[in-house]
Amino acid sequence: MISKKTRLWIGIPISAVSMLVLTFYLMSLPWLASDEKFLIWSSSTIKLNFRDIPDPADYAFINTSYDLALIDKYDDFGFPVGKQVITDRSQLSLLMDIMTIAPTPPKLTLVDIHLIDSTEYDRGLEAAMQQIPNLILSAHLNDNGQLEEPVIKGVEYGISDYVIGNVFDGVYKYQLFHQDSMELTPLKMYEMYTGNEATKSWYAAIVDNHWMPNNFIIDYKLLQKDIQSLEAGFNPINLGELLFLPDEDIHEYVGDKIVVIGDFMENDMHETLFEETAGPVILVNVFLSILDGDVYFNVWFILLLLLVYSYMSYMAFYDGDYLEVKLRKVFGERNILKTLAGFVNYLLILTLLSLVTFFVFGIHLNVFYLALAFNILDKASHIVNNRLRNGRSFDPEK
Repeated sequence: MISKKTRLWIGIPISAVSMLVLTFYLMSLPWLASDEKFLIWSSSTIKLNFRDIPDPADYAFINTSYDLALIDKYDDFGFPVGKQVITDRSQLSLLMDIMTIAPTPPKLTLVDIHLIDSTEYDRGLEAAMQQIPNLILSAHLNDNGQLEEPVIKGVEYGISDYVIGNVFDGVYKYQLFHQDSMELTPLKMYEMYTGNEATKSWYAAIVDNHWMPNNFIIDYKLLQKDIQSLEAGFNPINLGELLFLPDEDIHEYVGDKIVVIGDFMENDMHETLFEETAGPVILVNVFLSILDGDVYFNVWFILLLLLVYSYMSYMAFYDGDYLEVKLRKVFGERNILKTLAGFVNYLLILTLLSLVTFFVFGIHLNVFYLALAFNILDKASHIVNNRLRNGRSFDPEK
């Protein structure tokens, strides 16, 4: 029979590596456990107080919330069924024409508008957009998961859909690649802005020679309240109001800046960790996270997890570790409370580990599911140990 010491030497590394693989799998999922929301919010709030707010002089935000037009709406068979509201393409086309003759073009232009319905202004808009360097459009997936390409051709576009939590509503995670090859808009913005290319590998994206989780929790540097505060200096100017200015003033407003055009105020609002936030602001925050390398993992991240998981695996294989004994004294000796004490034991350690990985690497761990996995391992180990100890009978209370 294999000795208990040998079982530990074999079981601990296998368990630690398995939990590491589970960690990366959980990180790759687009959703979180609702129980983790408070941990994520509280740690992100602390980090938010020390955020590096971007310089408003580097950005030009143009709001399209109130510059709308009515066009015909058609059913799936091509028959008109009424009217629908879209962003005024004539005004957007005029702005693009003015930007094409700017003596200093923008560094980067994001048009976060859903351009899937045709209008009479699209040909001129398309010609103007094709002349503006580093311009990218937003595209979206339909209800069937199929990409709806913009009607504007010959212009780069990325997917601007947000990863919506399945357990609780809101934009908390954001992904970089969809289905391994389709890049989301912030990643394409980064590639345009820096000239670097990103690639997908397993559950991660390789960006500028460092590894990022393909799905990660957004670290906000720019809040919606910054957009709406006059003192912050980011105030979006309405498209119609901007077009009242002379061309020279518009050139100065957009020249050598990151220009973001979209709905900042009304119809593209999403719940986030801190407040309801406009879609373009979310995209800018993800772009900044990629640009600044806020979220990454390396060999030290992996070694840290393996070290802690090895200790937790030892706890699972060894009956009556110190912390669990203390917790059982608090919870009592009834079966359900003893089980709860074991789960809380792992949850506390993983919570501390998640705080370390967040403040060092910008990565939150899925502590609830990892704690559940370790607790299941603990109970399974307890069953095996009892069977080996008793030879032929099993009593989980012995």
